[in-house]
Amino acid sequence: MQTQIANHKPEVFVMQVTAQLIHYRKLNHFTQSDLAKQIHVSRQTISNWETGHTYPDIQSLLLLCDLYQITLDDLIHDDMLAIKVRSSLKRTRRQILMSIICILTAYGALIAMKWFPFLLCVMLLSVATTLGCVVLINLFSRTRYLETNTYREILGYLRTGSVPPTHHMTRLRKTMLFIWGGILGIIIGLALTSVIAVYWLHWSIF
Repeated sequence: MQTQIANHKPEVFVMQVTAQLIHYRKLNHFTQSDLAKQIHVSRQTISNWETGHTYPDIQSLLLLCDLYQITLDDLIHDDMLAIKVRSSLKRTRRQILMSIICILTAYGALIAMKWFPFLLCVMLLSVATTLGCVVLINLFSRTRYLETNTYREILGYLRTGSVPPTHHMTRLRKTMLFIWGGILGIIIGLALTSVIAVYWLHWSIF
């Protein structure tokens, strides 16, 4: 049984967990709204869990287990969760690598204006910038880094039996961090672009 589970794809893991969440809710004759009130979350949160759009954190899972009088292992299996952690990390690293490639390509196109046709370099710069923005937006919208932390917390509980200390940031702090990170990125980007334009391409900015 352990070998069969270990060979499941991450998507199968998510489907099985969401199916379990739905199964135990219906088994206890709860609507999504009833369950949301019991564990102090919104009905939309329950819906997102059951459709696989988001994943409950360790505290929410323990509340569900207590409510249903079941163990956490009845809902999930630690080896399947480990597969999900690895898959989430792999996707995140891939997107970060794509973002770096897009940034390097954009600055490479800017530098190449010294030797190659201006229009060609501008087109390459535009494509790289657009793709980079798409990748970054997708990376932040899926919040895979935060999801991976959730998976790790659950995996840690299954293996040690204790809830690890949480380090989750508040929504306001996340928003402010995102805004300041964006501002810092714009400042650095403008500074690098100005240096290349003035000292490499010998453009006159003013």
